[in-house]
Amino acid sequence: MCAKKEVRVISDDQNSNECLKQLNQEMALLSELSHPNIVQYYGSKLGVDNLPVYLEFVSGGSIHKLLSEYGSFSEPLIQNYTKQILSGLAYLHGRKTMHRDIKGANILVGPNREIMPADFGMARHEVLTGWHQSLAVDIWSLGCTILEMATLKPPWSQYEGVAATLKIAESKNYPEIPSHQSEDAQSFVKLSLLRDPSIRPPASQLLHHTFIETLKDRKNC
Repeated sequence: MCAKKEVRVISDDQNSNECLKQLNQEMALLSELSHPNIVQYYGSKLGVDNLPVYLEFVSGGSIHKLLSEYGSFSEPLIQNYTKQILSGLAYLHGRKTMHRDIKGANILVGPNREIMPADFGMARHEVLTGWHQSLAVDIWSLGCTILEMATLKPPWSQYEGVAATLKIAESKNYPEIPSHQSEDAQSFVKLSLLRDPSIRPPASQLLHHTFIETLKDRKNC
């Protein structure tokens, strides 16, 4: 059982060529990755007018889909999912690779609650000076995803496009964090959303945060 992602190839069509270029980038990256919390790439074969890409099939749908069907997640479940996302990010970041599009719609859930970030079309391998600060973008997105799991909506979701970008840039305060979340959860989110990327903790460090380490003491997660 596998999932197939396909793009139709039309000669001299700019949009199709751009999509094909993005898919080639995604395939090149995925072919080098192997981790329990990263969707596995199985292969691809260019046809006459299409390019099928075969990926690991993850049956549970996305976090976004589950939120829309069942409502916000309990804190133990958020801890579980966050730990797995962090594990995948720590692996990626150890390879100087950033995902760049972490959000509920791009995180798949397996039948046994395995978590796998997918859609690597925007991912990039960082080779520039200061790459460790670039990777902090994924940590910011993780903080937003935690709030999405807790409230059904990512922060600043009431704004769109440029307005959202400006609002985030101009805001000096943290987005609203639900008061029913534990102190550990609130601390983790605030660290993830630190404005200065140079002091935002990396994934490998956040794996040792009390919000993650207390997961083993909880049940039904």
